[in-house]
Amino acid sequence: MAMDFLRDLRERLPYRNWMNRLRRFLQRILQRIPRSFPWMRARAAGDGGRRSAGDHGFAAPVNAGHRGPGEEGARASSLTVPESLVARSFRYFRRVVYAGFGVLLFGALVAVVLFYLTVPSIPRLPDDLNDIFGQMTRIYAEDQEGNPRLVHTLGGHRRVALEEIAPVFRDAIIATEDADFFHHRGVDKPGIIRAFVTNLREGQILGQGASTITQQLARHLFFTREKVWIRKIREAMASMQIEARFTKDEILSAYCNNMYFGADAYGVEEAAQRFFSKRASDLTLGESALLAGLVQRPSDYNPYYRMDRALSRRETVFRRMMDNGYITEEDAALAREEEITLKGTSIGPARGPYYLDYVEDLLIRRFGSNLVFNGGLTVHIAMDLDLQELAEETISTRMTYVDSLVGDPTYETATAEERKQALEAALVAVDTHTGAVRALAGGRDYTASEFNRAVESNRQPGSGFKPVVYLAALDHLGYSANTVVVDEPVAYTTELGDLWEPQNFTREYEGPVILKRAFMRSINVVSAKLVSEVGPSTVIKYARRLGITSPLEPILSLSLGTNGVSPLEMASAYSVFATGGIYHRPYVITRVEDSEGRVIEETKPESRRVISEQSAYLMLDLLRGVISGGTGVGARYRYGFTAPSGGKTGTSSESRDVWFNGFTKDLATSVWVGYDDARPLLSIVEDEEITGASGAIPVWAPFMKQAAALQEQREVQATMAAADSADGRLAVLPAEGAGGDDGGPEAGIETAADEEAKPLPAFPMPLGIEKIRVDFRTGRLSQDLERSLVVTVRGTNPRIRTEMVPPGGTAPEETGLLKPGGPADGASSEETGLLEPGGPADGAAPVEIGSGLPGAPSGPGGPVDQ
Repeated sequence: MAMDFLRDLRERLPYRNWMNRLRRFLQRILQRIPRSFPWMRARAAGDGGRRSAGDHGFAAPVNAGHRGPGEEGARASSLTVPESLVARSFRYFRRVVYAGFGVLLFGALVAVVLFYLTVPSIPRLPDDLNDIFGQMTRIYAEDQEGNPRLVHTLGGHRRVALEEIAPVFRDAIIATEDADFFHHRGVDKPGIIRAFVTNLREGQILGQGASTITQQLARHLFFTREKVWIRKIREAMASMQIEARFTKDEILSAYCNNMYFGADAYGVEEAAQRFFSKRASDLTLGESALLAGLVQRPSDYNPYYRMDRALSRRETVFRRMMDNGYITEEDAALAREEEITLKGTSIGPARGPYYLDYVEDLLIRRFGSNLVFNGGLTVHIAMDLDLQELAEETISTRMTYVDSLVGDPTYETATAEERKQALEAALVAVDTHTGAVRALAGGRDYTASEFNRAVESNRQPGSGFKPVVYLAALDHLGYSANTVVVDEPVAYTTELGDLWEPQNFTREYEGPVILKRAFMRSINVVSAKLVSEVGPSTVIKYARRLGITSPLEPILSLSLGTNGVSPLEMASAYSVFATGGIYHRPYVITRVEDSEGRVIEETKPESRRVISEQSAYLMLDLLRGVISGGTGVGARYRYGFTAPSGGKTGTSSESRDVWFNGFTKDLATSVWVGYDDARPLLSIVEDEEITGASGAIPVWAPFMKQAAALQEQREVQATMAAADSADGRLAVLPAEGAGGDDGGPEAGIETAADEEAKPLPAFPMPLGIEKIRVDFRTGRLSQDLERSLVVTVRGTNPRIRTEMVPPGGTAPEETGLLKPGGPADGASSEETGLLEPGGPADGAAPVEIGSGLPGAPSGPGGPVDQ
């Protein structure tokens, strides 16, 4: 390249002409030099005389140089520079020019080499400076309008906006690390000179550094920390690029959010939580100075192990803050009086920490930790932000009441140790139409315990498992809701040869009873008999159909829910009864994109029919009866939850676990309450036991009531938007308080164009199903409201097990066949013939316990076993 340049230069400038001009120019310069320097005149004269004599072949006379004053003046005025001096000067000058040109050429060559060595190794800067530090994974959930909202990040670090960082910490970090931060452009030139001089004095080349905040950021984001000259050049170039593209606030924010503070804490927010259990915005001057001092050597100054060094380093920070005018001596003195208490803890996302923990776990299993934490993924999840907030708020507020039932200290005022022993709760809400997990709360307080009870804890569901047993009997054996089974003491020999005697919650027995009444009253003996008839293995097969994947033992006690399951499994299983027998596989992640925006995985809702529509409706009828007049009646009469719904209470042995699992047409929700160490829930009221009705419904019912109202509001808004956009249609809002079939959120929407805008019933009855009123003892048709129930059966010929009518018993006449349109004359409810769906009678004083409710009927379907 250099030779090509020289040849090109020579062609453009004729060499001889150029050299001649240069020689004449030098000659004129040299002619003027003797006039200013006498010694040059003397030397020039001597050189000229010797040169002249030599040239003619004889020596100059001794007195040749002696002349008179006039003659010497004439000689000086006509003095000329000898050719030899011009030639030597020109040669020297030419050498200087060539040498200079060579130096410039070498410097350019070095610059090119450095450019090719350093520039390609500097990554392209992203739009967000924080993304340089291993691009984080962003997790989004949709808001009510369907717009994605950032709810969490993985990888990188827990970041906050600059304005969410305490100003005193910002001052401390600038004063300590880069006092001229706001005045340089990435590289501190005076600092480099000072560091260079210091290194020369100490005999080092790369000893003391002069890194600015920008350079430190570039060093941590791009390169290793070894002191190599090539890294220094890369660091400087990267710093200048960063300064040219980003503002000072963006650079400072990235620095504060990415620097390592020790104790596995990256970024000031994480450090504040790790060391002081508080947000970065709440840091005091003393705490800020302590953290700012950790950045240079986090291990040496770790306050957990070397508090004395950390406090000594803090004094350095105070001094630099005072030198730069950020604080006064009085401020530093007050900060020294602060008590530094280390109480490290982990604080999760503000919303949905348990949900997002579950998402993180699934992502790592699917893609590996490296891609999840450094690959810059974009993840969209199925969380409903409103329902998630509602779930966490409901658990927080309603569990206070449950605490009072067992006499536990108030959770809000409990110490950290007391919270570890406190009652816990979990809630999972699943969209019945798709399987999307809309809300998931795995505990009361993520900061107290990160254990996710919604998905990681398998607890005994108790009677909450009975729907699986009854489903197997209805679908596999062809039983109906009016099938009669005798409730009586029984004993079975287990597979191990032991004697097992199932007992009812009340220790009482009713004799012959139809399945619907047994289900509503949660009679254990009837459930045990059904498992014995169907077979434990068959019951397990139906559990698998409903999506329960936890290990289940094929034993008779399976009828009482002795095998552990998770709330997520229970919510998913119960959703099948709301969808007419369609199972939707639950999911929390809807779509995953790589760092370039390409979709690498997308969840397509998986659904399949697992039971017949008729069997699903028969179970639906049983489950609705639990809320209308069974063990779940408290949801309606105590908490005013009147939406069309079904559910089942669950209480394990000795009340170690209490549940309520239920659904509306849109949402299936499971709630579990208990202690982590499986202690019994002991009531402070004598002869009162904590059950699913008294311990779980207080959480489930308020959540479902508000969720139903939210869904109603959304449906109205969606219908109005659709109606407004259609020609000739007029949206008519329902009157305040108007409801649907059951006084719940089935609000009517009328349009002027047609009648099809009216909503269908929440749970439409399939073909081949009829409703009849039967005697709850014999299963025969009856109009006796005192001892009859409305049941759902296949066809119009109910199965009657006359062989189970006790000897001497009388069966009422087979009259009063009911059509699907509604109950017979005089019946007070289509569903049970006993209860008005609107709520308790006027003037009834509501109480919190779910049994013996004032205003709630105690007729044949009333609650007994919780």
